[in-house]
Amino acid sequence: MSLRDLSVLYLIAGLACAVAVYRAARAVGGGERRRAAFSAALCMPLWPIWAPVALTARRAEPGGTPGTSAAAARVQGALREGVSACAGTSFEALLSREAASRIEAEVARAAARHAELDALLRQSGFDEAAAAARVAEIERGGAGSGRALATAHLHLENIRRLRAMRDRDARALEELADLVQALRTQLVLARFAGSSVEGVGGIVSEVWARVEGLGAAIDAHGGVASEEPIET
Repeated sequence: MSLRDLSVLYLIAGLACAVAVYRAARAVGGGERRRAAFSAALCMPLWPIWAPVALTARRAEPGGTPGTSAAAARVQGALREGVSACAGTSFEALLSREAASRIEAEVARAAARHAELDALLRQSGFDEAAAAARVAEIERGGAGSGRALATAHLHLENIRRLRAMRDRDARALEELADLVQALRTQLVLARFAGSSVEGVGGIVSEVWARVEGLGAAIDAHGGVASEEPIET
């Protein structure tokens, strides 16, 4: 293969990577076209180095919590294995198929809210750094009205509250996934080792407590603070 052929193949690979990077940046970044285009353009000549970085960088940004889908999948898989382990045993009443379905539905609801919050917080209008910079700008101006400063502070506080809710959902789902996986192994052990129902009942109760906590958090914090200007 000639050098010209290798160059053509290199450019084709670069173009394919640039398209992938552009689409990924738009999908994850909430439609930031300029940033996505720049990343794609940089990928054309440097795709062996830049493509892996660009395709994973947004997932590792501070405050990002992209693992909730994986956590929900862990819960679902562990529940199904746990139900199978219970079938036909004295533990079946502790984790029935109906109970597992209820848990899965609550987990799906929490994961959906987390995804919605995460997508929202990646939009430019919900950038915490920009909101904090706006507050600092008004404070430095001195002559700015107290009304403008109060509004900027409220906007920043709302963003921080949204981020806190998103991060709390992610932690709760990860912890629940770990607990359900532990329940699954406990049920499998109980089936083959003949453990007591009481030993399994404790962890089942803890799972239900976490699930109810997820639902209560979603119902209680479904809204955010208003961003109407405050009179001063």
